[in-house]
Amino acid sequence: MIEGLYYLLAFMITLPFAITLLVYKLSFKFVGEKRYCFHLAIDTTTILYIASVAAIIYSVFSINPMSYIIILLLFILMACVFIHWKVYADIIFAHVWKRFWKATFLLFFTLHICIILYGIFYNISTVL
Repeated sequence: MIEGLYYLLAFMITLPFAITLLVYKLSFKFVGEKRYCFHLAIDTTTILYIASVAAIIYSVFSINPMSYIIILLLFILMACVFIHWKVYADIIFAHVWKRFWKATFLLFFTLHICIILYGIFYNISTVL
């Protein structure tokens, strides 16, 4: 039973795009509103993209990137707080957190694609 959970977790970290698509399809089946389902899928799978980028960086570069990722997330949060403060003058943490979470998804989704492409090209170049 425990091994099944390990395999499920490994699948989720290895292929977060498939999980995002699955969450979107399931939520669309029950809710029916595209925009809400899209945002729900993004919000629920952001942590998978963070874990996936950490795992891919560890496997490609053989370094542990968790401390760098935490520092990067803190800088993104500080930037979101600063921008929200400059634009609205009052800091509403729920709004800041929402923007931070969306920015984190965009960054780590892009990093996920770039690092996978780099890893593929790197492994192809070592074989040739």
